Amino acid sequence: MVSVRSFSLFMLSLLLSCTAYADQESLYSSDTITTFLLGVSLPIILFFCWQLFRRFTRETLPLTAEHQITKEELFNYTHDLATNLPTAQHALKQFEQALKTTKKASMAAVVFKPINFQQVNTVLGHHNSDILLLQLAFCLKKSVANNQSLLSFDQTPEAVRLARLHGLDFLVVFDLSSSKHDAKSVLDNLCQQLAKAVPEAMSFKSFSLNFELAFGIAISGEHGNSVNEIVAHATDALLKGEEDEQRIQYFDNSAVLYTEQQLLLMERLRQDILAENLHWYLQPQINVNDQSIVGFELKVHWYYGEEKPLELSDFIELAEHSGEVYLLTKQMIIQAFETLSTLNKLGVQQRVSVSLSSKNLLEPDLVDFIGQQMENYNVAGKYLMIELSEQVMLSACQRAKKTIDQLKSLDVTIAIDDFSGSYESLRYLRKMTVHQVKIDCQQLVTNEDNRADKAIINALITLARSMKLSLIGTNIDRHETVNSYIAMGGSLVQGSIIHDGFVLDEMELWLKKWFTQHPEAKPSK
Repeated sequence: MVSVRSFSLFMLSLLLSCTAYADQESLYSSDTITTFLLGVSLPIILFFCWQLFRRFTRETLPLTAEHQITKEELFNYTHDLATNLPTAQHALKQFEQALKTTKKASMAAVVFKPINFQQVNTVLGHHNSDILLLQLAFCLKKSVANNQSLLSFDQTPEAVRLARLHGLDFLVVFDLSSSKHDAKSVLDNLCQQLAKAVPEAMSFKSFSLNFELAFGIAISGEHGNSVNEIVAHATDALLKGEEDEQRIQYFDNSAVLYTEQQLLLMERLRQDILAENLHWYLQPQINVNDQSIVGFELKVHWYYGEEKPLELSDFIELAEHSGEVYLLTKQMIIQAFETLSTLNKLGVQQRVSVSLSSKNLLEPDLVDFIGQQMENYNVAGKYLMIELSEQVMLSACQRAKKTIDQLKSLDVTIAIDDFSGSYESLRYLRKMTVHQVKIDCQQLVTNEDNRADKAIINALITLARSMKLSLIGTNIDRHETVNSYIAMGGSLVQGSIIHDGFVLDEMELWLKKWFTQHPEAKPSK
């Protein structure tokens, strides 16, 4: 095929030859030459048009054919290959459209995952574990297929109300606008429905596992306005629930809405913990019947300014958010063993108690750390008492309960602080061995306005005596209070009525003074 350039050169040389010949021989007039030029130009124009037409059809027609997307290709673009569920990008677009379409919409994003799936990947590998993940996704998808309150992410051909986010996270979106019931009860019920949809045991190649689901929930408006923010907060709640071993966790705005002052305070506390710049002191516990010492509670003060120092209960939450609460606990345990070692040298064999938060019970090396301190200071575990709040005891997950059992195996004793005597706490006392309970006697005064408080404290003292359980009345700061407490049958007292608290270096001096005032309390050698 002759190229455009070759053809043009050929025609141009022909034109020049003819022109030269016309001049030399005068065979043609000017009109004849003009006609000849028009005749020669027409094939050139037609040739260019033909080339342009070929190029256009060659470049556009095949491209049109290549960009025709089939239904199968479209499905692959919008769905996860491992689970056949809508992808995160596709699901979030549908979620965003639903929020924009419905005015004053209230929708809850529920992000959940199988929390014990990691071991499947370890044992079977990712390829084989994807088969189990596909089974799990099918069961979950089927369980919510007919729930009209859930947003549908797809129609292929029936509604698909479950999507896969990144990793092992799944997403459902519940429309709360049409619900007449309390949002929390409705969402809790949804989570329970999804949890029940998981088969009791899923098997593959002789490997069987019971999957457990953990849920994080965030609600539009209340926990965010944009889709990305709502889903991100639901994911944060899921991570928080995993950390605390809570199956259902709602996003807490207070966890992120820190003021600049709070952040500075948190950093100051973190630095003071790292620098061991906290102040420890001991508060004695006395049996008022014979003035004998029954134990000590180790307490801590944090001075962050010229204001009144904060006690542990006042800044424990700040310590947890600072990320150094476990280091603080380790320091407290070391201080407790140093106190026990000093008491042994002074001939006093009594317990020292320390308070632990719920997060401490989830630390994998807590029991080993306490065991190591027992060896370092040559102190038996029975002289260390761990105090847990009643709420921590009641909400303890299996992992935390296992830690408590391991502490008991070291002969470490357990106490419940702020004991209320509720039905749930009594059930716990029957199931678990608890060595001591503590009740707050601050409201136990002589005026007539607190008859109910007096009746409750009286009932708790009677209950503890009937169960032969050691009970200590705390925050006893007045003589009227201790007299009322003794009249109800109480005998073990802690509070400023005995002592506000002293540092470890003052231990020997305080013991000498106490035994001088109460010689009958001095332990026999």
